Amino acid sequence: MTLVDQNPAPAEAPEPAAASSARPSIEGNPWLPTPRGVWLVTGIELRRRRPTVKGWIFYGLLVAVILGLGILVAMVAPDGLTSIPLEMVLVLVLGAGMLIAPSLAATSINGDSSEGVLAPLQMTRLTAGDLALGKLLSSWLIAFFVLLTIAPLLVYAFVRSGWHGDELAIVLAAILLVVLTSTAIGLAWSSLAARAVASVSLAHLTTGFLLLGTLLTFVFTQPLVSESVTNTSRYVDYEALTDEQRAAYDTWDWSEVDPATLPCTTDPDPWTYAVPHTERTAWIVLANPVVMIGEMSPIVSYETWEEDGRAAPGLFAEMHAAVSGWRIGPSDADLAGTQFDECAMIVADASGEGYTGEGDWEAEQQERSTYDRAPWIGLGVQGALLLGSIWIVIARLRVPYKKLRAGSRVA
Repeated sequence: MTLVDQNPAPAEAPEPAAASSARPSIEGNPWLPTPRGVWLVTGIELRRRRPTVKGWIFYGLLVAVILGLGILVAMVAPDGLTSIPLEMVLVLVLGAGMLIAPSLAATSINGDSSEGVLAPLQMTRLTAGDLALGKLLSSWLIAFFVLLTIAPLLVYAFVRSGWHGDELAIVLAAILLVVLTSTAIGLAWSSLAARAVASVSLAHLTTGFLLLGTLLTFVFTQPLVSESVTNTSRYVDYEALTDEQRAAYDTWDWSEVDPATLPCTTDPDPWTYAVPHTERTAWIVLANPVVMIGEMSPIVSYETWEEDGRAAPGLFAEMHAAVSGWRIGPSDADLAGTQFDECAMIVADASGEGYTGEGDWEAEQQERSTYDRAPWIGLGVQGALLLGSIWIVIARLRVPYKKLRAGSRVA
């Protein structure tokens, strides 16, 4: 008789599934933009963000101010060729673009998130790049359309400016690039800040630093690159003059006295002052968008502008000369402490040649006015900010989110 085990041993548990059955990692939705997706998002944004009555009033007042100031400048400008009206209009166009575009973009992402309309777009086949570039272009195009309204004034100012068509096209392209970068900065802050008020404030602070902060940084860093110099100016030693020399010196009549024989002395009370090496920090001011646009404007010579068929040096030409002087840095005479040489001035005046110090100053001004343009640092800063801002926006728009701020709404 065979006994049957009433309590058979339980079957062994199956081995864990192979690694192939592990939960797949989630990398997020695609980020690469597509032309069709960007165009679709741009159209959606343009329809959703049509100006309200208050918006139309604001844009109308802004355009009226630009037109009014432009007409006023054109009326008070001198007859003939003058670049002042065109330069003023270009500055106003830049200011208006940097005011409108970041304001619109800075509420594009966090505003949609708070309204619960961002998540449905992220769940479609649109990529993060489509959403980012579409929102960027829509805000930029709204600012561009507003600026188109002043085209008649721009044409009038261009006719009187003495500029060439390609020169104006280059400056306008630079202005549109700056406005596009400002728009991207506003969009980046909109993706980082939860509240629209914070993102708008941060966007304007960033653009404000580019406009004013770079200039202030350049000024405040000059003591760090300054060199102490002792004054070595020369003067006529009045106490050592003979009676005949003193009479000639008092009447400025050198018919009986050779001015080269006058006794001279250096300043009896020398003083020390600082000479900044601005050539070391000029790159800071070159990052300023207004300076960049000035560096892309045509070069106008202080001596040959009439022969060249140009208008007299205007705002951009003076800006270029000042920036060029900072790029060149102090001269050897500046570092030697030579401020004034009265003895050399008297000799030059008596010979009718003119004081060489004044001639050197004129030569320096001519060198600065025709110095090579340097817009590359400004263009590099604008390009880096544009690409960096877009990268931030795309990274923030990819889903699923790894981490959410407290109180964030996604749908």
